[in-house]
Amino acid sequence: MNQGGHVGADGGGASCAGAVSWSGGSESGALGRRGLFGGALSVGVGRAAAAVMAAGAAVAAMASARTARAGPLSVSADVDPGALGVKLVNRITFGENAEEMALFSVLGYQGYLEHHLNHTAIDDSAVEARLSGQVAGIPPLNTIGFNGEQMYQVFPPELPVDELIEATIMRAVYSKRQLFERMVEFWSDHFSIDILHDWGWVLKPIDDRTVIRAHALGNFRDLLRASMQSPAMMNYLNNDASFAGNLNENYSRELMELHTLGVDSGYTQADVVAVARCLTGWTRHNEFAEPASVRGTFWYDHARHDTGQKVLSPLFNLNGSGPLVIPADQPPLADGLMIVDILASHPATARFVCTKLAKRFIGEDVPRQVIDAATATFLNNGQGVTGDIKAVLRTLLSPNVLADASAKFKRPFHLMVSALRALPVSVTSVGAMRALLDVAGHVPFFWAPPNGYPDTFAYWSGSPLPRWRFGASLLTAADGTAGGLAGISVDTGALLAGAPTPLTAEWVVNRIDELLFRGGLPAAERTRLTAFLNGAGEIGEADALDAFGIAIGGPAFQFV
Repeated sequence: MNQGGHVGADGGGASCAGAVSWSGGSESGALGRRGLFGGALSVGVGRAAAAVMAAGAAVAAMASARTARAGPLSVSADVDPGALGVKLVNRITFGENAEEMALFSVLGYQGYLEHHLNHTAIDDSAVEARLSGQVAGIPPLNTIGFNGEQMYQVFPPELPVDELIEATIMRAVYSKRQLFERMVEFWSDHFSIDILHDWGWVLKPIDDRTVIRAHALGNFRDLLRASMQSPAMMNYLNNDASFAGNLNENYSRELMELHTLGVDSGYTQADVVAVARCLTGWTRHNEFAEPASVRGTFWYDHARHDTGQKVLSPLFNLNGSGPLVIPADQPPLADGLMIVDILASHPATARFVCTKLAKRFIGEDVPRQVIDAATATFLNNGQGVTGDIKAVLRTLLSPNVLADASAKFKRPFHLMVSALRALPVSVTSVGAMRALLDVAGHVPFFWAPPNGYPDTFAYWSGSPLPRWRFGASLLTAADGTAGGLAGISVDTGALLAGAPTPLTAEWVVNRIDELLFRGGLPAAERTRLTAFLNGAGEIGEADALDAFGIAIGGPAFQFV
């Protein structure tokens, strides 16, 4: 049995970081932003490390092949939905597992999709019990339910940050409402707020609960209005300091560029100013407000509002051809709410939002006709209420569209959570996993710019080492024993249930295929894993665990 080639969770052994491209995650600035985690990332060098490096080279080769793909994509017709089970489950969850696949087999394609779209009907009490401290060994995450008055009294201030991140990871791993959690992640990127900015540690956890989670599968107009009146967003982009005679354009610009119309929609600098004027007086109750119960809530201060006439370009006139004129002396909130209605129902907003949703769930090379169809659904084909998020997802996730969807690269958070969902693990704390997410540049809510974490292969594929390290660290500790991440334990008995004595390479690889790939392990990776195991001589439990770690770092598991 091989005892010397394990990839240790404690980073023991010579560093191979210098041999690996390190570009994809560096722009985020997550590493060391708060000084929480430091030190060089290193992995042990041995048979397992060499196998992981070989797998990384295969990922790079896939990158070249993917970049070279050209030509228009088609949308299939008359696809058998039953053949798309693994693909659908992987796209709308943080990773398939036996439970989700069994649910699909019972409900079928449309039934399974509707099950997840009807998220409030799904019993999620088990994960809520974890968050509220009802599970032994897991402390309650009380601050995720605090109001502003309570938040301003919390000490130390890191506590709400830590607890929101922990709740986000726990929900991604354990929630039964998987599509809902994926949409919470999507909108958290779309309406991105840096939790470390100014009062973000107080206000972002409230925004997560009352804005993002409250509207993630609802109507875009409601979500947009909630975000526009979010104290966290106001604080982050300075609208709480914008008033008549002291205009701040930051939020107005990002509202149009990142949240609604898109940068190429044709709005002007004069529009930025006019929209900012419409939103003057939209502010928040701060930490000194009385009564204390209003602290951290939205406040419209008409005395600070610019009541003069506003003129916007024809882009904003959805019912005519000339400029849009908002008369002076409108009632309280009126011109700001007019901006909400215009932006939420604008065709440019529909296309911008639907394009981002399509890229998240279908792929970066999504066909134009799919975006056109989703945009028409968003606009309700010109009939009645617009912005039905569930309806847009139904259009994007139709079997004929998903059948042609190309492989989608997992971002680091998705990759790590999908491994935890696929394997028999128990998570009681996420500090060690958060450290690896920090190195990978993907800790939730730590992205400083307002554009949200990137969602492209080009960005994330340039930082492979944390991906390789996670799988190895999850399965094998530095001393060769099972489980190398504090707070996350692997049930090796369940993992290797039914194994023959002695272990064989064929059985281990088949078990990897069953748990991680549902029968879809590519032949090249099967050959590589088999060769690794056969090179160990007599195969022991530690070798089998190493093989699982290598598979998690290999090319196929990087994609859905």
